[in-house]
Amino acid sequence: MLLYTQDQLNRYFRHVGYSPKDAEDDLGRLTLLQLRHMARVPFENLTLHYSKYHRLSLDLEDLFEKIVDKGRGGYCMEVNTFFGAVLRSLGYTLINVGGRVKAGDGEYNGWNHMVNIVTINNTRYLVDVGFGSNGPVNPVPLEHNHVFATISPARGRLEYKSLSQHTDPTSQRIWVYSTQETPSAPWKEMYCFAADMEFFPADFEVMNLSTMTSPQSFFVQTVMCMWFLLNGDDDDDGDDDDDDKKKQPIGVLILHKDYVKRRIGDKSEIIEQFESEEQRVKALQKYFGIVLTRKEKEAIRGLPSELKRSSGHC
Repeated sequence: MLLYTQDQLNRYFRHVGYSPKDAEDDLGRLTLLQLRHMARVPFENLTLHYSKYHRLSLDLEDLFEKIVDKGRGGYCMEVNTFFGAVLRSLGYTLINVGGRVKAGDGEYNGWNHMVNIVTINNTRYLVDVGFGSNGPVNPVPLEHNHVFATISPARGRLEYKSLSQHTDPTSQRIWVYSTQETPSAPWKEMYCFAADMEFFPADFEVMNLSTMTSPQSFFVQTVMCMWFLLNGDDDDDGDDDDDDKKKQPIGVLILHKDYVKRRIGDKSEIIEQFESEEQRVKALQKYFGIVLTRKEKEAIRGLPSELKRSSGHC
């Protein structure tokens, strides 16, 4: 099993602004690291649009180069593979498992998501850094009907139950992650996952191939990039460990198709719209620090996701 070296871990810690001394126990360290990761490593699919071959690698060295050296991110199988390897390198016990995302028609898709199940002091936790703006932001204990905070006023919930699609619902159960936008809003199921069945790298290779190549895949159709916003991240009052411990997610910054949106709590605003590839590429650099090469910029030409009304070559 490939693990990251201490030098690689130190480089990753510097990249996300994390110090292992900021927490006193394993759960606290994991909680802080997950927050720092999700605020610095974007959930994005840019390689599927801005690269020569439009393919994604789950190789750990490729992921380290992409995320740490190049300052990029990835979608669920990339960032959760990477984060799981980081946790294993730190001595955590975990398994990688598969999930099914609930589609807009109310049916669960095939295996198309990945999460990590981390065990600390005999308690298992859902750890997912790859579900975008609706994902959990902290380790979540696997407890039936457990309700927890995400980005206020939204909440998350875990249930262990049968699905309407199960052909024998009396004997089948699976973990279901749901979200609620406000305390008075209905709960919406987001995805289910098989916490008791470890998925191997070969399983995710099959899942990854489908997700990154299917014309029906959201990630193939749409250019997107987002990360979480933490309270106090814009402060310029120096490095204060106590302040770092108090930081919590307050919103998200999202680039989706032809706009950038900032959501703080339940308030959203479009902060920039663009009509050309040149404008979108500039927005990626402005808001996420992602700089594309000339060849990467050119690779989207002719794809359905290209912004057609170009003001010139970018």
